[in-house]
Amino acid sequence: MTEEQGCRLLPHIGKTVSLQSISKRIKGKGENVIARKGKHSSERIVVTAHIDAKKGTPGAIDNATGVVVLLLSAKLLEDYDGDRQIEMVAFNGEDYYAAPGQMLYLHENQDRFHEILLNINIDGAGYKEGKSAFSFYDLPEEIKKKTNEVLHKFDGIIEGVPWFQGDHSIFIQNGRPAIAVSSEWFTNNVDSQEITHTPKDNLGIVDCHKVVEIAEALNLLVRKYPIGL
Repeated sequence: MTEEQGCRLLPHIGKTVSLQSISKRIKGKGENVIARKGKHSSERIVVTAHIDAKKGTPGAIDNATGVVVLLLSAKLLEDYDGDRQIEMVAFNGEDYYAAPGQMLYLHENQDRFHEILLNINIDGAGYKEGKSAFSFYDLPEEIKKKTNEVLHKFDGIIEGVPWFQGDHSIFIQNGRPAIAVSSEWFTNNVDSQEITHTPKDNLGIVDCHKVVEIAEALNLLVRKYPIGL
């Protein structure tokens, strides 16, 4: 409750208070476009980001930059015609229980997660301080090594520390390898930062050059993954 509401309760110390929540769920419809390129859906690389800005916050790095990276990557991959299918998904929130877009995606892929070679999830990317951080989850050691060789071509990218508070966990929990793309500052302060979901999460904290560099790195990575890195 707010401080003002607490002050209203102070005169009633010692008394029993009950709370009644009067609410209802209103059904609605929405659409979520999934972009796909490539010949064979039986071997997919799934690139994801979520849209979960809250009321009163611009949601710049959580997670407008992630969606921008999706769009830039789609542009860079418009000539892609490889055997493996590239699937791009903008989820509708990671911080809300049973977000319908995610629930539908899980339902439709319940028996198909074995087709996913890799998930790449962008969240908290493009922060102005530090470098961009790519962290790895359950990648075979040889593929992890070769993936790092690709990323080392980009001066602004490092291997980051693992963190699990994002949509990549959906894929990890279903036994699929994943790469989480974020900011070095964000992953180092994920439990203590006070920017995301606040008015501080605005364009002033974004380095647009880092956003472009991430898209360029993903373009190179997905074209070569996992064979021929």
